[in-house]
Amino acid sequence: MLTACLLLVLVTHTQCFTVNTEHTVQLHGYHSHSALVDSLDSLARDHTSFLTKYDIGTSTEGRSIPALRFATNQSRPLLRPMVKYVANMHGDEAVGRELMIALSEYLAKSYGKNERITNLLDTTEIHIVPTMNPDGFEKKTLFSQSVRANANNKDLNRAFPTWKDLGQDRSELTNGREKEVTEMVNWILDNPFVLSINFHDGAVVANYPWDDKDSKPWTKSPLFRDHEGGNYTPDHEEFVSLATLYSTQHNNMFRGTSSCVDSSQFKNGITNGVDWYVVTGGMQDFNYLFSNCMEITIELSCQKKPKEEKLQGEWENNKESLISFLERAKSAVKGIVTDENGNPVKDAIIEVSDRSKDVVTTDRGEYWRILVPGKYRMKAIKGNTQSDEVEVNISDTGTEGPTVNLQLNREYATTTTTTTTEEPEKDGISVQLPLGFCLRLTWGGLAGC
Repeated sequence: MLTACLLLVLVTHTQCFTVNTEHTVQLHGYHSHSALVDSLDSLARDHTSFLTKYDIGTSTEGRSIPALRFATNQSRPLLRPMVKYVANMHGDEAVGRELMIALSEYLAKSYGKNERITNLLDTTEIHIVPTMNPDGFEKKTLFSQSVRANANNKDLNRAFPTWKDLGQDRSELTNGREKEVTEMVNWILDNPFVLSINFHDGAVVANYPWDDKDSKPWTKSPLFRDHEGGNYTPDHEEFVSLATLYSTQHNNMFRGTSSCVDSSQFKNGITNGVDWYVVTGGMQDFNYLFSNCMEITIELSCQKKPKEEKLQGEWENNKESLISFLERAKSAVKGIVTDENGNPVKDAIIEVSDRSKDVVTTDRGEYWRILVPGKYRMKAIKGNTQSDEVEVNISDTGTEGPTVNLQLNREYATTTTTTTTEEPEKDGISVQLPLGFCLRLTWGGLAGC
């Protein structure tokens, strides 16, 4: 019986049990763009049952911006969360680029052999983009092998729409933008990502929004309400939790060492963007402003392109953080919003107590909401209808979050406060006289009413 079971595993990949073997990744050096593409192509060819390579678009000079999609179902099952990792936004910051290739290999070759990775890929759809700026990486100068900016000498992390652009349609948002930015904007808006990381180099820290100073999105978008958090987002606690998750699982980021460029220290290895330095037009803020996705920025290495022999150590430093962050998506509160007839409702608003930013449902009525432990009240709203308000208890961010389905079943009721101003009652006794006259007797004498 055991022999038959093992034979079935070999032939069909159906598992009687999962063997917890771990694939070992060896990093040997930096990939050119063509070598990077070949590596992703090879992985996809060898794991066709759950891995697909596709291009998000092309760069200014026409190079592909490749991505890998890890999905054990051809069509994403309802409520399966999506997570994305994007690296090499700045062409000369290359550690993340190599870590994304290494992570892709690790996930692909561990699936079906390692229980943790198998569970991860069976419950989460993962998209990995090793390079967003291939032109910058490939451009050589007299002094460097790569450059920060794209082929138009534009810093891509200063080129995204900001909170001041909320309310614009997609054509307005992308008009005049850099090619790479336009490709990323469309990709982000087309997919209901829940979590994201943007990888950089030049420090060792987990950075969270806001990056831009004095952001006031509630003046531009109905999905935000007035928030007095200064340069912290309405989901400040959640962002701190996400950044802390990455830093504490890292081999040394949590120590909060120097920023590498000055003497500033990062408590617990995390920082708010504005508290560190202001970035206007960054991709991190764009995700939070224009989609449901919560993105943080990870600075991986003090050296932007360290010696090749240092890459293996960077993989070992970050491997657990990379996997733990992917697993965090499963803890989101999730559900489907339907109308009175049970049909899924697109673009319904999910309102959560004590949070002044709302998320909206997908075209299949789905929503996900990352929340720290606590008790919350939630409801769905669409037009002039709403659902019942439901109490939700989040007890742990390391377990699967609750499923809370909401049905639009009543008229949307807004709470208004009416202030009435009344004439104060006058002292004394009023006496009505003939012909409509009135006198008021007070301690000070006679007066008119």
